[in-house]
Amino acid sequence: MDNNLEKEWNQLLYKISEDFDVDADLNGTLLLIGIQERGIGFQETYTKDDKMEHINLATCTLLLKWDYYKKTGYDENNWPIFEKNKLIPPFPKDKEELLLKSSIVEYFKENGYLEDI
Repeated sequence: MDNNLEKEWNQLLYKISEDFDVDADLNGTLLLIGIQERGIGFQETYTKDDKMEHINLATCTLLLKWDYYKKTGYDENNWPIFEKNKLIPPFPKDKEELLLKSSIVEYFKENGYLEDI
């Protein structure tokens, strides 16, 4: 990970940890994005399936920017529906993590939560 991205990633994790009184990590930030994108507010508890659905929502949302998905509408429960635009190449685990972290940092910047350094 380049030094600037690593610095911004660590800044984001620290800010989330402080603001939400949690130990922030990759999956936790994806969960927060999914909750935000779902748009119905935070609940006190989530089932494992709920968490996985929110993480999937976040991942699809982040990959919109890279044109891997497009949003085509909403289902009967008002969950966004995504279609693949193109196949996601089989990235090595470290490259996949780098793509997600970079996208997460940009997401939080674009939404005014993380200031540019």
